[in-house]
Amino acid sequence: MKHMIKSMILVVLVFALILSGCSKEKASSQGEVNTLSSSASTAVWETLSGSFARNDSSQYNSATLQMKYLSNDCVMFEFDLMAGSESEDWSDNLVLPFVLLVDEDTGVGHYESDPDAENPLTIDLYLSEDGKQVTVTHTGEISISPDGVYDYIDDGLEVSENSAIAILDHLPAAVTSLNSNNGAYTIQYPTELVANWFYPVEATFDDNGVVLAKFLIAKDLSAVYRADDDIDPVLIFGSAQPMMDAEIYQYENTSDELSKDEDTSAGLSEDKNMTDEQSEDIIEGSDVLLPVVSVEMTDGIFLPVDAKSQLVAVMPWKLNYTLMAKSSDPSIVTVDESGAVTAVAVGEATISGTISVDDGQKDFSIDVLVK
Repeated sequence: MKHMIKSMILVVLVFALILSGCSKEKASSQGEVNTLSSSASTAVWETLSGSFARNDSSQYNSATLQMKYLSNDCVMFEFDLMAGSESEDWSDNLVLPFVLLVDEDTGVGHYESDPDAENPLTIDLYLSEDGKQVTVTHTGEISISPDGVYDYIDDGLEVSENSAIAILDHLPAAVTSLNSNNGAYTIQYPTELVANWFYPVEATFDDNGVVLAKFLIAKDLSAVYRADDDIDPVLIFGSAQPMMDAEIYQYENTSDELSKDEDTSAGLSEDKNMTDEQSEDIIEGSDVLLPVVSVEMTDGIFLPVDAKSQLVAVMPWKLNYTLMAKSSDPSIVTVDESGAVTAVAVGEATISGTISVDDGQKDFSIDVLVK
């Protein structure tokens, strides 16, 4: 039944994504006061993923913009706005997360709230042809205006509760199960990451607290997994490749005592991050740049003759993965299709191969010493 549910989600996803997203209807001309008339081509928008800063930002008046192309000409965008006074030492903040539609003819990104909304709002984004600058205009009442010219900073994105909800709202209800017709629900957003990569997000019904759906949202918005308790995690948005490529700074303990207690059981993905309380109790350790996904041997790289070990993946969650591996010298170390490693004779050999997770993959290499 578990695999049947997963298959149904995948089948629904294929068809639902074709129909999903922001409305493809032409935006109305009500309230348009833009002096610009065109923007970058759709092809430029489709590569968009990164952060921008308004070029007139200062300590008490600033604006940043995060944008990520989703699908079907839809783009998630989030403004983080601040306005205040240095002399009076006060500031207000406003976060605006939405999904816009890129006009196929003009290339302009357009967001329009429900015309019946209490404060109707439109926001237009004009992306330069090189994708490095965005001009923003709006109509309607906003406590802090987002208008201005924004310059590209980098390709980094940091997911917030607002942008996570915006992406979940963009995805088809057939895949997320987030349909208010089934009852009012609230998305529970955590404050901490799992292994410094995924935010585990839950949607629960307001009336009884029953969990409606569970998701894993990558902190760079590169992927969303459906991760209910009764199914294997299913990729419903984005790609696993950024996770495979990523390296992040994590606290690595160098204490001999704690190292002995580390559990890397075969087939399980381990969260090696420590809480602030745990790290305070450890004297030896440092922040090091580590891959988000890696392959290790359960018994280490030093093996006596005839010893056996197992190749396992270390990743932020228990995602399904496949391994393909081979030994540089089977007369010293062998590895079979299941990733089982056997030390045959004294010497050194290298086990190399590929690990795949959904549409992502990466190469790995482990030097083994048999003594």
